[in-house]
Amino acid sequence: MFKLTSKLALSNLIKNRSLYYPFALATCLSVAISYIFFSLTFNPHLSKMVGASAIYMVLSLGVFVVSITTTIIVFYANSFVMKNRSKELGLYGMLGLNKRHLFLMVIIELLIFAVVSTGIGVGIGLLFDQLIYAFLLKLMGLQVVLVSTFQPFVLILVVLLYVFVFFCMMISNGLHLRKFDALQMVKEKNSGEKKSRFLILQTLVGLASLIYGYYLALGVTNPMAAILIFFVAVLFVILGTYLLFNAGVTVFLQLLRKKKSYYYKPNNMISVSNLIFRMKKNAVGLATIAILSTMVLVTLSGGANIFAGGDYMQKAMFPHDISAQGKNINAEQIDQVMTEFAQEQQLPVTKKVVYEYYTMGINSRVENQLEINSREKKMMTPNTYILAVSEEAYKSMTGKSLHLEDGEVAVYRQGVKLDFGQDVQIAGQRLKVKEELKEDFIFGHLPDQMNMMIPEKIYMVMKNPSQFFTPLMEKYAVNVNYYGGMTFDIPQEKQADLKTVYQEKLSTFNTTLADDQAVYGSVTAYAKQEIKGMLGGMFFIGIFLSIVFMLGTVLIIYYKQISEGYEDRERFVILQKVGLDEKQVKQTIRKQILIVFFLPLICAFIHLIFAYHMLSLILSALGVLNTVLMLMVTLGVCAVFFISYIVVFMVTSRSYRKIISM
Repeated sequence: MFKLTSKLALSNLIKNRSLYYPFALATCLSVAISYIFFSLTFNPHLSKMVGASAIYMVLSLGVFVVSITTTIIVFYANSFVMKNRSKELGLYGMLGLNKRHLFLMVIIELLIFAVVSTGIGVGIGLLFDQLIYAFLLKLMGLQVVLVSTFQPFVLILVVLLYVFVFFCMMISNGLHLRKFDALQMVKEKNSGEKKSRFLILQTLVGLASLIYGYYLALGVTNPMAAILIFFVAVLFVILGTYLLFNAGVTVFLQLLRKKKSYYYKPNNMISVSNLIFRMKKNAVGLATIAILSTMVLVTLSGGANIFAGGDYMQKAMFPHDISAQGKNINAEQIDQVMTEFAQEQQLPVTKKVVYEYYTMGINSRVENQLEINSREKKMMTPNTYILAVSEEAYKSMTGKSLHLEDGEVAVYRQGVKLDFGQDVQIAGQRLKVKEELKEDFIFGHLPDQMNMMIPEKIYMVMKNPSQFFTPLMEKYAVNVNYYGGMTFDIPQEKQADLKTVYQEKLSTFNTTLADDQAVYGSVTAYAKQEIKGMLGGMFFIGIFLSIVFMLGTVLIIYYKQISEGYEDRERFVILQKVGLDEKQVKQTIRKQILIVFFLPLICAFIHLIFAYHMLSLILSALGVLNTVLMLMVTLGVCAVFFISYIVVFMVTSRSYRKIISM
């Protein structure tokens, strides 16, 4: 019997190749992507480079997500193949094969398929591993070198992963055959999904869930809170999407059916009736396409924005070649440590600055009345913060003079509404607004990490800020800060080499200070390389996760089109027999495909529109501060995805029409 089942297994794989080709493609790509991720994560060459710790953390997260996602995709493809082979397996049962024989045949099929597809997948991974490694180095801004990336440990790890996946698949297929009934399995392919119940209730719950998810996405204002709320909002949106596809669309179509003036037209009647039937059968699949498409858009938009906004973020955080700041120190000490370092290393200094500035968080605001956080209260991340500098510092930054008097202030604001016709009150103290500044004068001159965490900011220029803020320090959480920066006329590569000696200099200098004092700083070239590595790694992860999600989307779409093509063919044959001409059949098919195919895409774009506000806040916390660039990159990603979706539509709809016209 083993010989017979082996021959049947091999014959079945060849005979059902139209079902197994997409399954094989998905499996091969999943294995290849898994191998590449594992290889990069454990690559010993990558661990020796600048920014290795950040990229290792990002890649490790990517391995986890990719492994789960690819497993789900492979399982979905297997379940679809088994469902569409139910009639065939049922016929085998009618011809005399029992459950044990069928299970043995299915196991042999899956073993042959697993060996071939996993082998091809590993081969693709080995073939492209070096190229992908070079691509990652390019994104990280490192020198591209082609070195051997093969690691036997990684190969064993990937093989074991997919041995486990296919073993679980065998168990799943065995459970499917356990309830074997030949007649029932013959009918299973055309049985579809069970008719939904409580359609109106599901629709109302779906709408409420979707609206609440959108409300959460639009209502958040704090970037740090947005990261946590994002996952909660995603859960509500996913629930709402599934319920509305499962019930809401059907309810809408039923309302159209009750509208006699619209429904009782040949094309509309056939389209609406078929769409109602399709939604009952394919709601989960279409909702999954919408969710996966949204994941592609959000993941790729986030990764692309992080990478594109990297230069802007680096300039905002590191405006000079080396920086020095401190705790309980003064401007003279900052200047001293930088000057000594430049002299000791004989560095050609082109610019040196030392700035005093004041920062504070605003816990409440009523029009122009600003209340500073109290020192007694526990500090929380405020929605608004103030950064104030002297007129002298402003002139050093911009080369412009403001000619301010005591009690006067020039203000630059972002995300804050102020009435400049009235005085600004800070902790009850009035300041007259002499001028509204249109330019962000802090950018490129002072490191502004708070910009990434707090959406509303007010930059002030005063004649003597210490005179105004010093009396407030005892009661309010007003911080005085000192920043020093230097630029040198030497290449970036040599500047990165200064990192170790500069940290040694700061450590030595700190030994001369009191116990409650300390100076800390960074070498920008080295810090930028670490950030570049992290951002490039995140973009890399975004690209590959998008590929995985897109793979799942295309696979589901293809299988849906093929299965529905065979099911619809019988119905259209009947319609032609009762008088529907070929032109009307084609128009009906085109209309039906367009609605079903593009409904998930429209849904995905709507999700992205509502998620954009929250996404922008999360990206700002990661350093993406250029809002115009962010919008342009996101629109570009949407355009690329739309074109890709159209290509998939053209390919799969051609298969659908070919089946219908057979």
